[in-house]
Amino acid sequence: MTPISLLDFLRLGAFGPYTPTVHCTPEDVFLALGAPEDAYAPGDLDRAYVAGDARCFPLILAYGDVEFHFAAPSELTTLFVDSFSGRRGTPDGGPLKLADPGPLREGTSLAQFEATAAALGIGIRSIRPYSPPYAFVALTEGGVEVGFEHDDPDAPGSEPVLRWFCWTHPKP
Repeated sequence: MTPISLLDFLRLGAFGPYTPTVHCTPEDVFLALGAPEDAYAPGDLDRAYVAGDARCFPLILAYGDVEFHFAAPSELTTLFVDSFSGRRGTPDGGPLKLADPGPLREGTSLAQFEATAAALGIGIRSIRPYSPPYAFVALTEGGVEVGFEHDDPDAPGSEPVLRWFCWTHPKP
């Protein structure tokens, strides 16, 4: 497997040999990345995935901590990471070899993320409040959202820290 650079994901939106698009199928992901560790319908965990079967959707394809969420047979809504079970707080890709985690480590402060992103040539389009006053989302040039939350926004010196990142269905 070719290593998947998480820095390139932040910069370009490409997840290794796969670039997320709205109108794709689980089979498109399989073709680019290989078989996932798990494929399941959150509403019916016992239903086996069958290509094109609308009853299998919504569907989640899991590669370690990396999840591809499909709303329908040809509608990817998000590529999502909110678990960091790899070494030193990095995401684990299961059968995928994730490389270059850079600033994508659980617990990285928003200020540290901004500084590291600038040093690594990762453009930040915007930083906006999300569920104020305790959360913020940074949007990278690659279309990746990175979420930061305070553990306790009322605690003295509390800083928002990285809790998740994702590519999402572009807004019209």
